[in-house]
Amino acid sequence: MLELVGSQLLRLKAWWLFGHYRIHVHGNFTAVNPRNISVGNNVAINRGVFLLGHTAITIGDNVVLSARCMLVDGGLELDSSKPTVDRAHTGAPIILEAGAWIGAGAIVLAGVTVGANSVVGAGSVVTKDVPPNAVVAGNPAQILRRAQGLKRG
Repeated sequence: MLELVGSQLLRLKAWWLFGHYRIHVHGNFTAVNPRNISVGNNVAINRGVFLLGHTAITIGDNVVLSARCMLVDGGLELDSSKPTVDRAHTGAPIILEAGAWIGAGAIVLAGVTVGANSVVGAGSVVTKDVPPNAVVAGNPAQILRRAQGLKRG
């Protein structure tokens, strides 16, 4: 019974943050600035997911965010002449196109677009755009293969 109540509360949290119920929530997650985050239909958000939302995060339909992955669309400027606490915040939008799958513990950084039906391997750090229908992994993430027939969702 407690599990059912917990899952309903998480679903309510997703509705409150993103404005609709067509999101599958499988554990608590963090959305720091939800007003800057747009989530499509049939999206799965798993336990420990972190969404910064400093600039803009757009998550397309049928996307899976696996456990403890992070979408970090902001940071600090790399001006070494200033102390860290005085540096300006910078950022760029993150876009996850329809059918993308972000593996457990992966980090997608500011300015990245993950193409439709692409897969980001667990623990990867994505610093550059991922083309559609690609499988990437590593730090920094590299293309392992491309498949025209790769179709999720």
